[in-house]
Amino acid sequence: MDLELHEGATLSLCRFRSVAVDHPVRWQNLWAKGLIHSLLVLTLMVCAALPASAAWVCDGDRLTAEPIQMGRDAFGAMEQQIPNIAEGTVPGDLILLRWRGVTLQLPRTNNAGVPSYTDGRWWWQVEDPEHPDFRQRKGGIVSYACTPED
Repeated sequence: MDLELHEGATLSLCRFRSVAVDHPVRWQNLWAKGLIHSLLVLTLMVCAALPASAAWVCDGDRLTAEPIQMGRDAFGAMEQQIPNIAEGTVPGDLILLRWRGVTLQLPRTNNAGVPSYTDGRWWWQVEDPEHPDFRQRKGGIVSYACTPED
């Protein structure tokens, strides 16, 4: 019985020599399949973990807002309920605003009512989804008119 084996292939010890396995190629196939499965799982995990974001046009330029929930992690496990939970956010959560080439990371305030975010200079609040409140302290208070993106 003539068999053409690739370099590094070994014959099986079983009675059927026709099932000789090329081990290096087999290992490459296993690694490739494992890598593809890992990348697929990683992609699904990253896509599922992405927070919802919204977009507006503020003062003529596109602004995106992406909530980041960090407050619960900062508090850790608590016996009592976290105070001042508003619309699923807690103090310690953040919002990332991207506007005019700048990324602002604003922490949530502890104010009652609709969640608001500020770092002392910038202020963001979405009480009315059609017209969010976006301001900057620059000598005085500068308000930027915002409308939903089409």
